[in-house]
Amino acid sequence: MKWFAIFKTGKHTDSSGNEKQWTEKDLDKIVETYDPSKHEAPIVIGHPKSNAPAFGWVDKLKRVGDTLYALPKQLANEFVEMVNKGLFKKRSISLYPDGTLRHIGFLGAQPPAVKGLPDVEFKDDDQSATIEGEQFTDLEDAGDQKSDNEKIKELQKQIDIYQKQLSDMLAKEREFEQLQSKYAEIIVEKNRLEAELNKQKRESEEKEFEEYLDKAISDGRLLPKMKEPITKIFRIISLTPEFEFSEGVKTQSTDVIKEFIEKMPKLIDFKEHKDQNSQASDNEPVSKIVAEEIRKQMGNK
Repeated sequence: MKWFAIFKTGKHTDSSGNEKQWTEKDLDKIVETYDPSKHEAPIVIGHPKSNAPAFGWVDKLKRVGDTLYALPKQLANEFVEMVNKGLFKKRSISLYPDGTLRHIGFLGAQPPAVKGLPDVEFKDDDQSATIEGEQFTDLEDAGDQKSDNEKIKELQKQIDIYQKQLSDMLAKEREFEQLQSKYAEIIVEKNRLEAELNKQKRESEEKEFEEYLDKAISDGRLLPKMKEPITKIFRIISLTPEFEFSEGVKTQSTDVIKEFIEKMPKLIDFKEHKDQNSQASDNEPVSKIVAEEIRKQMGNK
């Protein structure tokens, strides 16, 4: 393949309107930082954001005087023919923010930022050019040697190639849309299952805490009327499953409430109640004793 000019020193304005004076040192940096093993810069038409489709690749870069040159490889036949026909005489480069080469864009009527670069032709007139097993045909040179029927067949062949490429792209686009739809369905189902799991966890934790409160009431540490407000407090703080009161030590939110209840003095002392009512039958139900003490305590509140 032949080297071709892609950039040169001077004051140039990029697509964002930034003006810069480019020196030979800047060009050397572009050459030194280009590593095809990390990013192989494609040769494209225009300046597509996705660097696609690629019609060839940049094998090497070099600077000669005030001009930066690129050595292409694996150029597509149809792209070579379009360049040789003069459809894309001008070109410009796109750089990443760190100054490495992103791609080389061939331009049609769009004017390049860098003026004065020589036109490009990918022809086999260079003795040292090698084309890696592919032979490119320049239609301008070969046109006079072909009959009209041959030209028609050649053009039809190219149209068929483009049609197949278009069909393949449409098929891939449909496949991508299907994958996007499937992905959205999976995300929705995942969110639904997570919500259901969280709901079941909350219900289980609330049921367990309710049983704990019932036991605290039966032990005399709580009054029945305390159950509802403490349950509301539990629902609020359970939204934060863990608290970190000291560095590296985490405590479950439910344990905080339980610790508080455990340290509360007994509001109802069943032993004292029984001593004061020694005349009561030893077979008197505990539930009756609890009920009487609760009525007493509630009456004092």
